[in-house]
Amino acid sequence: MAMTEIIKQLEKEILQQRTDEQQLKNEIAAVASLEFAERAAGALDPKKHLYSFEGYLSLLQMLKTVLYAGMPPDDALDAVQTGWSAEKILEAWWVMRNGNF
Repeated sequence: MAMTEIIKQLEKEILQQRTDEQQLKNEIAAVASLEFAERAAGALDPKKHLYSFEGYLSLLQMLKTVLYAGMPPDDALDAVQTGWSAEKILEAWWVMRNGNF
């Protein structure tokens, strides 16, 4: 594969990642608010952490999941930063919410 082809492929992948990021932020804004989506993206920014851009997208996806399940936005943002899976976060939230601990 020629160097120009590799560069074009990388540019295509970067563009797709940015498109995915914007879509996730829009979906988060739809359930919370635009301000919260921007604040969450800033808090999870991979430049501030030791994870990749793909890891950042995974965290945004997880945030969207727990928000759609009904978790309050600030609690959801804190929870996705724990490293737990969305399932574990929602399980713990459900237990605490219902006083079954």
